[in-house]
Amino acid sequence: MSRQPSKKPRPKPSPTVVVANKQKAAIGQLESAILLWFNEADPISILVLASHAHDCYHALGNKIGKPSWYQEFADKMPCSFRERAKYVQDFAKHGFMDLDESTPFESIWADGLMLISIDRHVDIFGPPMRPLMALYYTRVLSEHPTWNKWENIPQIIIDSGIIDDVAQGNRKECLDTFLPRFKAIHAAFA
Repeated sequence: MSRQPSKKPRPKPSPTVVVANKQKAAIGQLESAILLWFNEADPISILVLASHAHDCYHALGNKIGKPSWYQEFADKMPCSFRERAKYVQDFAKHGFMDLDESTPFESIWADGLMLISIDRHVDIFGPPMRPLMALYYTRVLSEHPTWNKWENIPQIIIDSGIIDDVAQGNRKECLDTFLPRFKAIHAAFA
């Protein structure tokens, strides 16, 4: 049996060459999705980045025996459920798929995937959460209080009294006002 040649790129070293790994891909896609979310940007881009980040975190966690609970749940669902859940992601990714059609999707799906990915990040790499992740976590739970995941907020953030303030104003104002404060809290917590 002959081995297939690697499809991995082999660019010549240059200032524009970046070396990626799964951890960087997971963090980069998740934090990019979060930044788009705070800026109330394109919902489908947020969903695609969030789903790709979740896939990376699931793979990283699975490797060390800490897979994503959501992925395990989805894998047990009927094939028709999994196909519907993945449809919009494939629709956005594959240019020729249903080219002349449109599709509805629930943008809150991305909110949940980002929250799950943050849980995975902390479970895999340990606390504290990165500042942008902690700010998102706090803000999204203020928007969806029934999700009840407050136990994962670092105690220093709970003690700071910031949580009630994070819920005020729009997302962009929240990001601009509180990210510097979360960075300072993170530095003290780390």
